[in-house]
Amino acid sequence: MAVAGWNGEGQPAVEAQGYFDESLLASIYSSSFVEVYRLAQKVDELQDGQGYMTGYDVVIGGQDSCPLKDVRFETLTPVGAVTPVAVYFDAMSCFGHAPNLKEPGTIFHVIEQDGHYVIDNFWNRDYAAGNIETSVKAEYAALTHSYLDFLVTGSWPKQ
Repeated sequence: MAVAGWNGEGQPAVEAQGYFDESLLASIYSSSFVEVYRLAQKVDELQDGQGYMTGYDVVIGGQDSCPLKDVRFETLTPVGAVTPVAVYFDAMSCFGHAPNLKEPGTIFHVIEQDGHYVIDNFWNRDYAAGNIETSVKAEYAALTHSYLDFLVTGSWPKQ
């Protein structure tokens, strides 16, 4: 998986092997996001040891994709301390599908933490004006919560 690091002004280039490489967890994500991610990662290891967590590419929002093309970023209007950043990209044309480059594929919520900007949350679908319940961070938290419920009750919640 190729990852193009998130380099802010004055920040060193980051070499990474994946979206959640240790170097990226320590540099481009908020401490809150990292804590939720690590809990979900631990739960995933306890459940099956496969390391897939969600079973799909959470940044691009699919299981299979083409190399990204036509990538562009658009900073949206800040809402309080959060700056939404919309990312548009073509991840499907190699399969013969016409991409919709008028709609963002991913929206990041960026916040300032310890004097630099970091990703605190993101959506690969169902943004709905930043509805937290449809975010990747909430998906990771729900994975952890479901596992804890299983440990307490002995059964998985009904889907």
